[in-house]
Amino acid sequence: MTIALLGTGLLGSAIGQRLLQCGHALTIWNRSAERCVPLQQAGARLAGSPSEAASGSDWLITVLSDGPTTAAVLLEQIGDGLAGRCVLQMGTIGVEESTALAAAVTQRGGHYLEAPVLGSRPEALAGTLQLMAGGPEALFGEALPLLQHLATAPRHLGPVGSGMATKLAL
Repeated sequence: MTIALLGTGLLGSAIGQRLLQCGHALTIWNRSAERCVPLQQAGARLAGSPSEAASGSDWLITVLSDGPTTAAVLLEQIGDGLAGRCVLQMGTIGVEESTALAAAVTQRGGHYLEAPVLGSRPEALAGTLQLMAGGPEALFGEALPLLQHLATAPRHLGPVGSGMATKLAL
């Protein structure tokens, strides 16, 4: 399983550290490359752009600041490079934003699972985030081995929008 992590802020960098500790090969990208240095030093490969990160990865994990940024990175910068790739969108965005993003990723031949979390850096490092997934059940099943490195008991709550709605309600 090849993984690209797009967004290495506080939560994203902790998720990246956890994945590296679990033995995953990881390609990383962030708008501010200096935020990638600790993960690079831990063994991650730095990509010069989102499309470069995506090109060699089966799974694209996004932990970006908001919905418009996530959409811009995935749809404008990666675009048709989403074909055949699975997007695991972990940032907190609006339900409508997530639903629209899922449709756009699917239209480009990709697969989309929203997976917002409760918890912060300490929980991410320990693999004890509370994760609420929304999207196709089969895709959740494919993602489960990866999700179990990040969360104690990842939950599939239904179609896209259900995970985000639950996260926002909590």
